[in-house]
Amino acid sequence: MLNRKEVHNSETLNIQIDSRDQKSYLIELSKDCTKFDLNVECLENSFSKFFILNHAESACELNINMVLKQDANCQMGVLDLEKSPLKWNHYVDLKEQGAEYEILSGQLCQEHIKKVCEMEVRHNAPHTNGQMKNFAVLFDYGQYQMIANGNIKKGCFDAQSHQATRVLTLGQGHKTKVIPLLLIDENDVKASHALTIGQPDADQLYYLQSRGLSTKQAVGLLSVGYFLPVIDLVEDEELKDSLRQEMESKVGLHGHQ
Repeated sequence: MLNRKEVHNSETLNIQIDSRDQKSYLIELSKDCTKFDLNVECLENSFSKFFILNHAESACELNINMVLKQDANCQMGVLDLEKSPLKWNHYVDLKEQGAEYEILSGQLCQEHIKKVCEMEVRHNAPHTNGQMKNFAVLFDYGQYQMIANGNIKKGCFDAQSHQATRVLTLGQGHKTKVIPLLLIDENDVKASHALTIGQPDADQLYYLQSRGLSTKQAVGLLSVGYFLPVIDLVEDEELKDSLRQEMESKVGLHGHQ
């Protein structure tokens, strides 16, 4: 069962996923949302999925705090296509062994709009797994900042911390600052980070234009790939189709934004 929540103005939501329970949440930051604090505790052997959709029309602050107990598994998606600033703080505590967490985010950064995120997945127990995958597309004068920190504490052997950030820059005047961090205080671990920032491949653009697409449509098609992995997390098929159409329109696939 999908639990839906609309957030208005400034709200705080506290959620506990009970032991061995399975829960899915769809949380929408409404047009008038200015601040949202989400605090989640995932108890032993629980499974949970969260999808946060930003529709705030003015500057918004998003604060997420997660605690995962033994063998808890949690997956989260964050989709932000709005032409409004977002300040996002994201902290995950893999508190007990066997805890697993994955975050996928997709953000569209439009003209003179700033998106800022500080993210940390902290391993406080052995046999824990943390995955961070962040994607962004920047138009003219868009601004994107992502600090992603995988933090493995001493004694957390057999922990895995992996992160990937992909940023597609379009047009001119954009600003990007991405800092991938790995703080490791244990030897027997697996950790990695991958980062790509840049313009679309010229050969790909040429091929798409040779197939009859305008420059804007070709760029839009390349942008789609940055958001689809996030949108695919949505369990409601009708909403998934709606979000895909909204995303395709905003990246210019249909010839306009």
